Amino acid sequence: MKRIYILLFQLILFTSTAYSQQKFAPENGDRLVLLGNALIENEQQFGFLEYRLTNYWPEKHLTFRNIGWSGDTVFGDARSYYTNPPGPYDLLISQIKAAEPDWLILGYGNVEAQQGAEGLDLFKNGMNQLLDSVEAIGAKAILLSTIPQISAGTENLLQLRNNEYRSYNQAIKEIALKRKITFLDVFDAFNTATSAELYENNGIHLNEKGYAQLAETVMDQLGLNREKPSIEIDASTASVESNVPVQNISIADKARNISFKSIQNLVSNPNPGNETIKVNGLKKGNYSLSVDGKLSAIGSRKQWEEGIILEQGPSLEQSKHLLELIREKDKIYFQQYRPQNRTYILGFRSYEQGRHKEGLEALDALILWLDDQINQTKKLKALHYQLEKLP
Repeated sequence: MKRIYILLFQLILFTSTAYSQQKFAPENGDRLVLLGNALIENEQQFGFLEYRLTNYWPEKHLTFRNIGWSGDTVFGDARSYYTNPPGPYDLLISQIKAAEPDWLILGYGNVEAQQGAEGLDLFKNGMNQLLDSVEAIGAKAILLSTIPQISAGTENLLQLRNNEYRSYNQAIKEIALKRKITFLDVFDAFNTATSAELYENNGIHLNEKGYAQLAETVMDQLGLNREKPSIEIDASTASVESNVPVQNISIADKARNISFKSIQNLVSNPNPGNETIKVNGLKKGNYSLSVDGKLSAIGSRKQWEEGIILEQGPSLEQSKHLLELIREKDKIYFQQYRPQNRTYILGFRSYEQGRHKEGLEALDALILWLDDQINQTKKLKALHYQLEKLP
């Protein structure tokens, strides 16, 4: 019996150790780098994942770099130049080092899985080799699963392909558990009856809606999702129920005009419909809501009692501006680290256009300026809300 208890204790200890993960908590000044195949590269067109992550910590100065490469593998196969050296893997490592990551989110497996079971051991070895290199430069890694494919030549081929993805996902998970790093399994979020609306026509790459879903899923898996802002006011008692801070509430008894301030983070999604205001105890009539002096909504007493979802206002404008800055920064960074004429500027024909290398280096100042603008734009702001009865 004593031996059984000892074995049970060892099993519990092993299990808890195997499933322990590093906490994802970037510090002020940290750099987060996105690395992988087309799933990662194409994210920079939309910027939703970067938006969600940087917006979660408005008080911290965080920077992001996307060095994804379509068709890439853990060996950097898609990154090869026309000449050697450097070889593809050496180039991959040099690009990681140049990005100066504190954290790396790695999205690999979709390309390698096409080799099926025969390529699985090679993939594991390559992933571990890459993670060893990441650890050697002092960065922390987070592993992302593959996403499913939703169309192929035949149903049998589609099923085969997705079974291969599942097999590679299991391998990624086992590596993460052994190394005690975070694994984010996003496969099932895209394996639903309505997944077609999340993909491009090829059934392989995500569209804009798909990348919004990817960001939502990653945040959920990291335990970083927040509730949408919701404020409920009882005008008759001047009481407030809210999941965001509300202060300086003032109610004019006769007209039931209400004003208050709310300090909140940007809405989680930079699209309309993320903030709800409910007001009870109003007199009969129609009321307008202004936020920082800008009209945001109009509704009847009944509509305010039911709750009105704000479709416009300063918070949404701030969110959209933040997303625009992120997309612009990603576009310029892409132009710098992957110039169209890289063979002529950086490669073996640099004797022809190598003078343009200085122009690429000059983009650093613009990228750093955009980094600062992003971190300034996401800061918390006190918004002044004013609900007034219309004549």
